[in-house]
Amino acid sequence: MTKIIYFGGSKGGTGKTTTSHLFCLGAILWNQPAAYVLTDPERKVRGEGRPYAVLDGRNPSNLANILSAAQNSLNGWLIIDGGGNRPALDQEISNFADLSVLTFRPSEEDLDTVATDLSRLSKAVAWPTAWPTNAFAQRAAQFYIDGLCEAFPNRVILNPIPFVNSVSELLGSSLNSPSQPVRSVSKKVFCIIEDFIKKQIN
Repeated sequence: MTKIIYFGGSKGGTGKTTTSHLFCLGAILWNQPAAYVLTDPERKVRGEGRPYAVLDGRNPSNLANILSAAQNSLNGWLIIDGGGNRPALDQEISNFADLSVLTFRPSEEDLDTVATDLSRLSKAVAWPTAWPTNAFAQRAAQFYIDGLCEAFPNRVILNPIPFVNSVSELLGSSLNSPSQPVRSVSKKVFCIIEDFIKKQIN
């Protein structure tokens, strides 16, 4: 059966869309089929020039059909980008998905929001994104992860996704030739989620 990963959370701008595309690209680079599902009605569907499928789930009936088809598929990954400030969708898809991920950046506002979301979405986990790569900045930001781990044990993915300058190319109109930094981060993102799911099963 297709594994369904949902990237959600109340706050916009935390990296849900970028991480969704990173995961899909990473899956393809590891020779595993993947599809990205857009659910935000404010965004355009950009499916051409990508090595993975892009599906339009902006209409609730379309999204329901996509989820139904995924249950009957035998392999691959379905990545659902929830968009921000949609708590009803977060709740519904979180109950359905194999894993629900709440991305957050190193800020007090993001930390407060993701903590609230973790409290109401009992099956979700948090994942630090766009994390600083400078050693000093990493040490300064670590307390965000530590505080969340203390409040929500075993519900934080401890491998932050690093900030990459060129990652904006993921959201462009085409993704024919991803840069090496984007390819590297994509492969890492896929492996982290795959390992996390395996540990949950075991």
